[in-house]
Amino acid sequence: HADPACSGEIDVLDVVSTIAVAFRNSAEILDTDCFPNPGGRTDVDCTGSTDVLDVVKLIDVAFRNGTPAFCDPCTL
Repeated sequence: HADPACSGEIDVLDVVSTIAVAFRNSAEILDTDCFPNPGGRTDVDCTGSTDVLDVVKLIDVAFRNGTPAFCDPCTL
């Protein structure tokens, strides 16, 4: 989860994808591993939408070695 580019690590592509969803009206990237309710890969705090806080969290992990303390969208 929280890996929009599905590369196995949080990097600049994940940040760019999250920005596109939050600010450019791009379609949410769904985590199809969550059945029957697929959650969004860019909604890392599980608030139900992708916003600036999700972008900030991903930037912290990708560029500042922050702890990837993301929620599990499959539990919603």
